[in-house]
Amino acid sequence: MDVLLANSSFTTEFGQFIREIERFIREFEQFIREFEQFIREFGQFIREFERFIREFERFIREFERFIPEFGQFIREFGRFIREFEFYS
Repeated sequence: MDVLLANSSFTTEFGQFIREIERFIREFEQFIREFEQFIREFGQFIREFERFIREFERFIREFERFIPEFGQFIREFGRFIREFEFYS
C-alpha cells in the first residue's frame, strides 16, 4: 500500500512538474513572439530614422547652397540702400 501511495504521489508530482514545464514553454514562446514583434518595430524605427537623417542631410546641403545666395542678396540690398541714400 505504501508503494502505491508513494507511486501515486510521485505520479502526481511528476504530472505537476510536466504541466509547469509546458506552462514555461508556452510563456517562453509568447516571449519569443513579443520579442520578434519588438525587433520588427525597432527595425521600422531605424528605417524611419535613417530616412529622417537623409532628409536632414539634404536640407543642410540646400541650406549651404542658399548661404552664398543670401550673402549675395545682402550685398546687393546694401548697394541698393547706399544708392538710395545717395539719390535721396
